[in-house]
Amino acid sequence: MPRFQSATVSEIIEQRDGLQKVKLDDGSRAYALTDVVGRPQIGDVVIVNTIAVELALGTGGWHVVHWVEGKRNPSPRPEENVLKARYLSEQIEVSPHISTRSDLQGARVLLCLLHSHIGAVAITSASARLGYLMTDQASLPLALSDLAQQLIEVNRLAMTATAGQAFGGDLEVVNVPSGVAGLLDNDCPRILVGAGPGHVGTASPLGFSGLELAGHASVLKSLGAEVGLCVRASDVDARERHQGISHHTETILRAIPNQIEVPVPLGFDTAWVSDMGHMPRSMEPTDVSAAISETGLTVTTMTRPLAEDTLACLYLGAASAWLMGDT
Repeated sequence: MPRFQSATVSEIIEQRDGLQKVKLDDGSRAYALTDVVGRPQIGDVVIVNTIAVELALGTGGWHVVHWVEGKRNPSPRPEENVLKARYLSEQIEVSPHISTRSDLQGARVLLCLLHSHIGAVAITSASARLGYLMTDQASLPLALSDLAQQLIEVNRLAMTATAGQAFGGDLEVVNVPSGVAGLLDNDCPRILVGAGPGHVGTASPLGFSGLELAGHASVLKSLGAEVGLCVRASDVDARERHQGISHHTETILRAIPNQIEVPVPLGFDTAWVSDMGHMPRSMEPTDVSAAISETGLTVTTMTRPLAEDTLACLYLGAASAWLMGDT
């Protein structure tokens, strides 16, 4: 069950669209999803959910503001006719993008298992018209992604969309296919699809958030999109199941019934992709480490700088080359 406590805001640490970070009078820190609870001010009494900090899970040491005493949010506008975070006390109203497309011809979609992969590929691709579609398998508010905010600031993302129960994107969409359609409507034909921060893994064959990508791959491919899977690989991960090609990648590919493309660094073995019924694409990888360094951004995975993982960067570089290549 959630656990709540009352505290007073003593300092505003940071604020941006959709998010405000504050310090509380007991020395702890909290963030407020401003689309949900408004913007607390210094001296306001807030009710915070403390469960994630107490369990050392998920929020990086931040409580979550559940309520601001005495604050009343404005009434919804007539066009805001869809609820997200449905049936929770925090449910909010949004105005969804409605596309008239019946297929996804013209879209090239790269599916990414980890949020850090979104950052690495976006930085390396350096495209003026790259879209990011965030699914609802991890963080629901896009505003929580420091990485997405930084990518927007350095012009590596042209537009964001939030699908399902996720919210806070430039486009609010009902599902992943309608999100791809919406990004196409807005001249973003190259699209990254993946969850926000907070990927869950259970060290079991099927118990990980990224398995959602198998379903997305099948639907998007059937609707006419070009679909590729960004390979999760590592030569520094201490966990055996993620060394070399991660079991996550292989599990997802086995679960996709129709053939998609899998970018592989030029000169690397591709037989494992073909053996699972998919199409390997040997690509000269772009230099991920150099691209990250040039932007000055920090992209981490499991608290490690991603740029220090040579194997991961090679596969991410191949994925970036595939995404930005000719259709």
